Amino acid sequence: MELGPRELMTFGIVLTGIATTWGVLKATIKSLTATLEDAKTSLSEVHTRLDKLEAKQAVALSSIDVMAKDILSPQILKERSERDGAITERLNSLERMMDKQIHLHNGRHPST
Repeated sequence: MELGPRELMTFGIVLTGIATTWGVLKATIKSLTATLEDAKTSLSEVHTRLDKLEAKQAVALSSIDVMAKDILSPQILKERSERDGAITERLNSLERMMDKQIHLHNGRHPST
């Protein structure tokens, strides 16, 4: 089997086509790799931001939970209201007792 000029020309064209295709594929792969790295970096940034937002949300929800259960619960508000009412009543009672003491003493000392 002898290769003539025609076969050699065809073989050369095929090799040139394969080399050109290889070059295009290599450039495309580099471009896709760079794009993939950019996407990876962007995704990492999004994950970081999402983690920060989730942490802030957890703190806010915890604060709301504390306020709802510990500070503004109906039982605690009722107890505080009752305590404040008892303190006010005690103060009023002490003021009345003091007024009686002042009235009895009348601001003067008896002579001796």
